[in-house]
Amino acid sequence: MRRRIRTVMATGFLLLTSSLPVHADVDLYESGFAEQYYVARADTTSPYSDDDNTQTSPLQSGAVAGEQQARKFNSCFKAAKHGDVQAQFNLGYMHYNGFGVPVDKARAAVWFKKAAVRGHLEAQKTLGFMYANGDGVTQDYNEAVAWFRMGAENGDPLSQYSLGSIFYNGWGGTSDKESAAFWCRKAAEQGEAKAQYILGSMYVRGEGLARDYQEAVKWFSRSADQGNAEAQLSLGLLYYNGWGVPQDREEALKLSLLSAEGGNEQARLVLNSMLKHKKGIKAAMGDNLALK
Repeated sequence: MRRRIRTVMATGFLLLTSSLPVHADVDLYESGFAEQYYVARADTTSPYSDDDNTQTSPLQSGAVAGEQQARKFNSCFKAAKHGDVQAQFNLGYMHYNGFGVPVDKARAAVWFKKAAVRGHLEAQKTLGFMYANGDGVTQDYNEAVAWFRMGAENGDPLSQYSLGSIFYNGWGGTSDKESAAFWCRKAAEQGEAKAQYILGSMYVRGEGLARDYQEAVKWFSRSADQGNAEAQLSLGLLYYNGWGVPQDREEALKLSLLSAEGGNEQARLVLNSMLKHKKGIKAAMGDNLALK
C-alpha cells in the first residue's frame, strides 16, 4: 500500500514536506469564504456611496432602510440595463446580499457576469469564488479558473493566489505545479501572505520549481512578518535544522512560539517537543506520524 504522510508532526524534511497547507484552502471555499469576501468588499464596492444622502443610519428603522434600498435598487437597475458596468456589478452585489430585493445568488451571478466580461475586476474575482464554492452557481473549477485568470492577468493578487491554489491542488482536474508556482509568485511579489507561504513550501518540496531552501527562507520570512502562523512554524523549522540559514535553535523556538500564539496547533506540539527534548525533535515526534 502506498504510504503518505498525513500530518506534519515531525522534524526536518518530513515536517516541511508532508502536506502543504494550500490543501486547507478548500475549507475556505466550503465554509463560505465567498460570502465573507463580499462583505469585506462592501466598503469599496457597495452601491451605497458616502455622498448618497439617502444612505440609512444604523439608528433608522428597518422599514425606512428597506424603502431606501428598494429605491437604490431601482435606480441601479435602470443604469445597469443601459450598460453601466459598475451598476451591473452593484446590482449583482444587491441580489447576492438581499439589498432592496430578496437574496437571489443565481441572479447575482448573471449581473456579475455582465460586468466581468466587460473587464470589471471585482466581478471577475467574485465569479471565481462563486464557481469555486458552488455558491449560487453549479460548482465548476474550470469556470473558476477562467474568471480568476482574468483577474490574475489584470494584476489582482487575490485572483493570482486563488488561481495558483486551484492549479496546485488539481481541483477540477487542473493540476499544474508549474502554473501554481507562477501565479503564487505573482501574488507573493505583491505581498499576498498566503501566496508567499505556499511559494516557500513549494521551494522546500521542489514542486513546480527547483528546490531552494534559501528561497524558501525568503518567502517564509515575508509571510511570517505578516503574521502567517504556518509560515512562522515553517521558518522556525528551517532555522532549527539550518536549512537555507545558519542553524539557530533560539530563533526556531521564538518563531514556533509566535506560530503557537497565532493559533497553530501543530506549532504547539512542535514547540512542546523542542522544549522537552533539547537534542532534537525527530525521535520525539516519530510516534505521532500517521503513515498510510
